[in-house]
Amino acid sequence: MKVLNNGSVVLLEHMGGDQAVIRNARRCWRSESKSENADRQLLRHLIKAEHKTPFEAMVFTFDVKAPLFVARQWFRHRMGSFNEESLRYCIALRDYYIPEALEGELLEAWKKHNEESFDFYDELVSKHKIPKEQARSVLPIGIYTNFYWTVNGSSLMNFLDLRLDRGAQYEIRVYAQAILELVKEVAPVSFGEFEREVLNISE
Repeated sequence: MKVLNNGSVVLLEHMGGDQAVIRNARRCWRSESKSENADRQLLRHLIKAEHKTPFEAMVFTFDVKAPLFVARQWFRHRMGSFNEESLRYCIALRDYYIPEALEGELLEAWKKHNEESFDFYDELVSKHKIPKEQARSVLPIGIYTNFYWTVNGSSLMNFLDLRLDRGAQYEIRVYAQAILELVKEVAPVSFGEFEREVLNISE
């Protein structure tokens, strides 16, 4: 799913879904599923009561391309696993965030600043043989980075609750919205009820 000017989110793989959550939840009461509606009511109860342990039965791995400043906000969510492309070992790609609202002279100045930073970076690495891990320090924090994020359903709900809030920065909100749409395809009842009960968004 495309995000911002050059970013993206891909759901690479997942384990479990609505049925895994229902199975784990019913173990608590030694009960069995009676109907689809009963299962939906159970999931709604778990979410409203903030009993999130059964949602840990779902695990998702995302491939994310995001501006560096967005990634650093993202990495504050410690209940997950991150594996980021390293600019100690890889050459930085000439790829940077451009806000949608920029136009005219301001847009050109934005691009010029970023391009000049990359020109200097390339010169440091290729001409002056400065180590990549040092040369990267001249790059803006709006460059794109790539990382894998593996997270369980409970921790993902916490991320979405915080990052879809109106007080969250716009750039990370659009990533959170993209992720919500992706996981609703895997676990439509769990995340549909979460969207309704926690985010107060009606279908």
